[in-house]
Amino acid sequence: MSKKRLLFVYDYFFPGYKAGGPIQSLTNLALFLQPRYDIYVITGACDLQSEVPYSEVQANQWNMILLPGSSCYTSIWYNDTKGPSKQKLKALIKETAPDRIYLNGVFSLRYFLLPVIAAKSLGLDSHVVICPRGMLQKGALGGKSFKKKVYLALIRMTGLVKNAKWHATNLEEMEDINLHFPKHDKIVIAENIPKIPIDTITFPLKKPNELKLIYLSLIAEKKNLYLLMQAVGRVKPDLSLHVYGPPKDIDYWHKCEELIKTIPGKVAYLGDVKPVDVQQVISAAQVFVLPTKGENFGHAIYESLSVGRPAITSHYTPWSDLKQKKAGINVDIASDEDIIKAIEKFKAMDQSEYNEYCIGAYQLARNYYDNMDWETKYEELFKS
Repeated sequence: MSKKRLLFVYDYFFPGYKAGGPIQSLTNLALFLQPRYDIYVITGACDLQSEVPYSEVQANQWNMILLPGSSCYTSIWYNDTKGPSKQKLKALIKETAPDRIYLNGVFSLRYFLLPVIAAKSLGLDSHVVICPRGMLQKGALGGKSFKKKVYLALIRMTGLVKNAKWHATNLEEMEDINLHFPKHDKIVIAENIPKIPIDTITFPLKKPNELKLIYLSLIAEKKNLYLLMQAVGRVKPDLSLHVYGPPKDIDYWHKCEELIKTIPGKVAYLGDVKPVDVQQVISAAQVFVLPTKGENFGHAIYESLSVGRPAITSHYTPWSDLKQKKAGINVDIASDEDIIKAIEKFKAMDQSEYNEYCIGAYQLARNYYDNMDWETKYEELFKS
């Protein structure tokens, strides 16, 4: 019996990594589904904030790519910098004859709107599955909110997605979908598939009144690095913050660079980290911190927990009640006051108390990974 075919469509995919969590989510999903489905991907040939194509691929043709950790190849079409036209998308959809067309995100012209229109023109609009990837969250809609609201209203009014199925990665995302696309009865909740937690955690030396923080994420207003650095600037030494991640919003990054100059010796920017190295890099710090305005999963938060590093993050992620679980602290991001209190709590910890939080962090990630029935949920999502 032949496998069903799935066609993934998104602006960025492996070997790209600078667009952050959505690439990791799609890559992990492809790896998980490969034994049961034939996977095809339509994506761009350049990483985020780059116009230089990946050196290891050929643009505007199918490439057979071996994903990290996979033993079988994935068929990936890398478009040049202009992106695919509606005609090219129709041709690729006809060629692959997918049972399901999986769209990642909702605000891309080339990789969401045109694929939806192409699928509808082929009579395949009921084959479309849409995953918003947190883009419908209140925090995510904060930037350019008027344009985004008009855009979503037009999609509703035109009925482009009325026959589509929606993929929510948690209950909150299902509520976001229902808010913007009310009375939609085709929503399936299937949680994100992350990396497996490491086998054995380590315990860094932790002296009272010393702390090594790490921020590892895209650099954009939504992630709140500037607010974090304001808090770090107000905390007494000995304290360090290592910042990793590609700037997505260049103007915002310049603003952050200016702030770094005013707090010398406390903040160091250390560039990008490839996904395969994330767990190792986070392990070198003591506490992960990301005061984000919204995450539908938060791969970096999870990967911190998965190596036994407690996290300081906002209330706008699925990782809640961290303090009660001794896995970290959720903070109010209306100002930097709560962030400062959380930093100072970890800074004051001795080795014994800090170790308890390392164990609690790891246990939270381990429980999440071990208790998810992904196979049943994704079978429901992609069934005819």
